[in-house]
Amino acid sequence: MQHVRTRVQPQGATFPVTQPVRFEPVIHLVKGDIVNLIAETPKRYEEFVAFGPSGMLADTPSPAAWLADMVETVARAAADEAAHSRPLMVSAPIAAMMHPDTPSACEAAAARSRILPQEICIEVTDASLSQSKKDVTRSIEALRRKGFRIAIDATQTWCTPLDTGLRLMLDSVRIDAGELWRSSDLMNRVEAAVACGMAVIAEKARYRDGSDLAALGIDLGARPRTDA
Repeated sequence: MQHVRTRVQPQGATFPVTQPVRFEPVIHLVKGDIVNLIAETPKRYEEFVAFGPSGMLADTPSPAAWLADMVETVARAAADEAAHSRPLMVSAPIAAMMHPDTPSACEAAAARSRILPQEICIEVTDASLSQSKKDVTRSIEALRRKGFRIAIDATQTWCTPLDTGLRLMLDSVRIDAGELWRSSDLMNRVEAAVACGMAVIAEKARYRDGSDLAALGIDLGARPRTDA
């Protein structure tokens, strides 16, 4: 399946840093349809250079401004490439999920790029929730009130205690398909997520497992593998 690659042109942009964006499709494992898109960029917030050539601290955006810039960058990239699948999944650093200005900054970014908040899914890592569940949950609630969708990336770990209230605020969860068959705990968590109406995205799932995954309530996959 061909990836969509694009570079956003800076003309008229209101954000300071332009990064190339690659869209990784999330597909229906049985039907093969593209359901939504995971936006990927080469740098994360924590990887910004802290010092300039003069030895002085370089100007770096606040984590809230950085995530808002990413929302705008991704929205403009999707528009430039006529990529219509929604939502667009944007990864949020833990610092942004703990910053009080993040919800309003993301709302303003969506308005500037003429995209509805519902077309953006902010993806939070499992580590973020497990480390600072109270603060991150507060940001999730505020982002939901603005209309944004929320997902959790549990491809590396899933140690967050997903109580019913939190599960009801999450739209989807991304897991490692290989770990699913090896971990009864992960299987139980997936069953609980599906029961609450969350979509489960199986990362690196094999196409031949599509029917077995569908029986568990898992219809979606990212970076699927062939049977070979």
